[in-house]
Amino acid sequence: MNILICPDKFKSSLTAQEAAEALAKGILAKRKKSSIQIVPLADGGEGTLEMIQNIHGGTWLTHAVNDPLGRTIEATYLWLADQKTAYIEMARCSGLQLLSKKEQNPLKTNTFGTGQLILHAAKQGAEIIVLTIGGSATNDAGIGMAAALGYLFFDETGNAVDPIGENLEKIAKIEGQNPFPNVQFVVLTDVDNPLHGPQGAAHIFAKQKGANTQSIKQLDKGLINIAKWLPADIPGAGAAGGLGAGAVYFLGAEITSGAEWLLNKVHLDRAIRKADYIITGEGKIDQQTWSGKLVANVVGRADKQFKQAILVCGTFEDPDKIPLFMDVKDIYSIVDEAKNLADAMGNSASYLECIGEKIAVKYL
Repeated sequence: MNILICPDKFKSSLTAQEAAEALAKGILAKRKKSSIQIVPLADGGEGTLEMIQNIHGGTWLTHAVNDPLGRTIEATYLWLADQKTAYIEMARCSGLQLLSKKEQNPLKTNTFGTGQLILHAAKQGAEIIVLTIGGSATNDAGIGMAAALGYLFFDETGNAVDPIGENLEKIAKIEGQNPFPNVQFVVLTDVDNPLHGPQGAAHIFAKQKGANTQSIKQLDKGLINIAKWLPADIPGAGAAGGLGAGAVYFLGAEITSGAEWLLNKVHLDRAIRKADYIITGEGKIDQQTWSGKLVANVVGRADKQFKQAILVCGTFEDPDKIPLFMDVKDIYSIVDEAKNLADAMGNSASYLECIGEKIAVKYL
């Protein structure tokens, strides 16, 4: 039997690679002759650059940049010299993970560090720069990034405006142009929210970045103002606090589905074709899983090739929402095996190994 194991990460518990290895160990314990291919996946967030490197190689480049509050940090990105392509995960320089709970405030943060990494990659000779834009600490519509690339922002009186979230509503004039018109910019996100409004960047995402009700209203006003220039209604415009729209306006970027683009990049359809069974999953499978997320994409691709998909997860909710062609008996949850949630989180690898053994006995 040829088994393809291609999970996403189990957040706060296991990387995609660790989850896949645990499942493989369990399968081989019961079915030693199984041929197993491991392809750890990511959806544009944490682990994406490692996934790309696993398939295509590349080297890590480190550069001193500003964090969301302007402090100097070291940030890395993936450089594929032979392809003249740079992969930049904006969370590594402008992410919420870089701030303590007290420091989180999207009125004061910006994406300047992301712009600095773009500048560094372009000077390396990058002809393609791929931006993954999950996990941001910002709501600045990308003006911080643009400032790092030479754009200037002014208020009605002609005074320069500091490029942070709270100043979006003050901007009356923008000066500058894309310094890298010959570089192709691709933005990966599976967020399709518009720039502003009830479903926009501020109202949907700013609270988790430290904003209160008053500052959410202020940020949304700012996004309405900056929409005089930026495209507000394209899918993904509101991703990463409006960085999606900012990347389109300031860099001429194309926004595309992170899951779709990345699965094509790792040639997942080819791997599915060779497999008898496909095992995928993530930390939590629920209603949201089936609205275009990575696992749903994998399952859909397997179904197109009439291949059996088996799902593993930490917790399984909303069984009535699974696709019609799937059976709930083909979904395995760590919580069902563990004593409690703490046990499930602390011993995920062991439980996945056990699940791997069960899968081997039942299907192989």
